[in-house]
Amino acid sequence: MLLSAAQDLGGDLRFSTELISFEQDADGVTAVLLDRRSERRSTVRADYLIAADGPRSPVREALGVEQSGRGELFHNVSITFRAKRLADAVGDRHFIACYLTNPEADGALLPVDNQEQWVFHAPWHPERGEALEEFTDERCAQHIRTAVGMPDLEVEVTGKAPWHAAERVADRYSDGRVFLAGDSAHEMSPTGAFGSNTGIQDAHNLAWKIAAVMGGWAGPGLLESYGTERRPVAQATSARAAARSAEHSHPGYSAPASEDRGPQSNVMAVAMGYRYVRGAVVGADAAAPAVPDHFTVSAEPGSRAPHMWVHRCGVRLSTLDLYERTCVLLTGPGGSSWYEAGHRAADALGVPLDCYRVGDGPDHELAPEPGADWAELHGTAPDGAVLVRPDGFVAWRVERSVPNPEAALTRALREVLSLDG
Repeated sequence: MLLSAAQDLGGDLRFSTELISFEQDADGVTAVLLDRRSERRSTVRADYLIAADGPRSPVREALGVEQSGRGELFHNVSITFRAKRLADAVGDRHFIACYLTNPEADGALLPVDNQEQWVFHAPWHPERGEALEEFTDERCAQHIRTAVGMPDLEVEVTGKAPWHAAERVADRYSDGRVFLAGDSAHEMSPTGAFGSNTGIQDAHNLAWKIAAVMGGWAGPGLLESYGTERRPVAQATSARAAARSAEHSHPGYSAPASEDRGPQSNVMAVAMGYRYVRGAVVGADAAAPAVPDHFTVSAEPGSRAPHMWVHRCGVRLSTLDLYERTCVLLTGPGGSSWYEAGHRAADALGVPLDCYRVGDGPDHELAPEPGADWAELHGTAPDGAVLVRPDGFVAWRVERSVPNPEAALTRALREVLSLDG
């Protein structure tokens, strides 16, 4: 599905292809690629290079970007196995991961098909001199039997793979026209499943900014906000992931006594509640944490815009569906001056800006559902306004009408989009 969607958008996706080298100049990046099947080399010229090449990122190494953090947290061996009777013991207690804290054999059990295919994460301690070769099939099978409390369980080991968890974040997210994203920019414990979320967030943050700069409606300085916004989120998320490993007693992890385990269980605060306190936002609370202790919807600058059901031309949709390729200006029943100012400011700046008035009646583009209050949800008066970025984050908010709304909005757009250099 993702492959088809990318191709429909014009993407050129190449498998079994290795990046051999790259060079950047003031106008773009030149990359040399190797097709591992045909051994043929090719050259690609692009405006930018996004390195999503994993935690050992050759691109990051080539750029000389260092990492900060606690480093390696623990090592595991993932064991894939078949065990037909295990499903009978599990019964209806379906789970994504079950942490087993048997002092004689701890580990994490993950279902593949909830029938006979399973994965088990067993602790591995190379720091104690434990060699990977010691994880024989028989040792792994016996460890699983002890961990699940079924000494007679028939276990067929089908595969083993070592891995480690770490807490590391790149000191810089970009170098000229090259950007780091995903695991190349940050490593974290898998507990909580924050890693893939954080990588997707990177892409979501960076994609619209590159599109805006290449489209001519934002200045190059907008791209500098990528690291400014994303790095603090990765640092906080990586720390939360490590704390969740302690909270769930992840096999092999011995958390330091000083580690804070308080709010770490609030997954929504980490996955959805993160905010950008600096960067392409105006009026954000610079003292606010990048990841709060609790998830709340506030429409404050730098936070995720809230969801609200509305009707447009008779079609029901979420306000979140409005945020995709352009900035969006929302205002309430008394905000006609903002609506008109939005069109004028957008035309003057050459910025694509979709403007909507939320309210009842023919003069409003979006009709709220009964009982919904747009102004209350967005923290404004009915004549206030909210500017939302293409990634769905609030770029700027004004509580009520001002004497010169066009000038105020123009200043905000210029600052958010780095249009003044």
